[in-house]
Amino acid sequence: MWPIDTGSAGAIGKAVAECFATAGVKLVLVYNRTQPAAKEHFAGLGAADVLAVQCNVAELPSCQDLVRQVTEAFGTVDILVNNAGANGLEPPPESFIYDLAVNLHGPYYLMRLLMPAMRTQRSGCVLNITSRAGVLSGVPFSTSYHASKAALINLTGCVQSEADVDGLDDVHLYALHPGGVRSEMTLNKYKNALETLPDHPDRAAKLVQRVDNYNDSPYLNGMVCVALATGLARHVLRGRYFDVGQDLEDVLALAGDAIKADPELYTLHTRYLGSVPDGGAVLDEPFNFPGF
Repeated sequence: MWPIDTGSAGAIGKAVAECFATAGVKLVLVYNRTQPAAKEHFAGLGAADVLAVQCNVAELPSCQDLVRQVTEAFGTVDILVNNAGANGLEPPPESFIYDLAVNLHGPYYLMRLLMPAMRTQRSGCVLNITSRAGVLSGVPFSTSYHASKAALINLTGCVQSEADVDGLDDVHLYALHPGGVRSEMTLNKYKNALETLPDHPDRAAKLVQRVDNYNDSPYLNGMVCVALATGLARHVLRGRYFDVGQDLEDVLALAGDAIKADPELYTLHTRYLGSVPDGGAVLDEPFNFPGF
């Protein structure tokens, strides 16, 4: 396996890289400002080779240069882990655009750049690290993060559908909630809440307290990533959203029949009172607005 792991210097990305290293892979550690752990660290865990590449995933030319360097070094890429993230509280427009670029545009760039090779070899796995924030609605002061993660979950399903249309059974994508991990990004966001939200001190105080709820191990997500990359869930969870807090083995034992009965399981969707004609596509009878 040849995985690319973006955001590899952070808590979640480092754990993903370490878990893949124990599988004896050739690792590509992608970072922007903070360098990842030393290559020797991952080699000591079993990685066959380690390549560290600086890349700002928010910028297409930087992503193109990353893919060029990786293909020159290893020839092919089997696994892409889109882990790099940005998360601002009530960001100004410039920061909102940046968060969106990191959380959504970057994964899109890398998927589109690597998908042709995956199509040619008819195999490959994309693991998009999203968040439970992407399936929650109406949460204040986290607009860029919630909006971009919801979009990434939907993007995962769309790209999977495109691979399915072409019968690429061994090209499989997943959107993952990695758990409540106490990462530097999370700590910075909530610890600075009182300063960021001076007009909402009560709300800011509650956000600061939320840090205490982030106690999940990043290695749970790392192990789930390695398991999914093997393809063991590709016929059940491909293109879907999965929360690593669930027992993957139990879900795989039950989800096949459950998803057949309810295809909306592990997907983003909206529920309606009543129904939408023809699934919301075309009305049976044309509607003429009175007076026009």
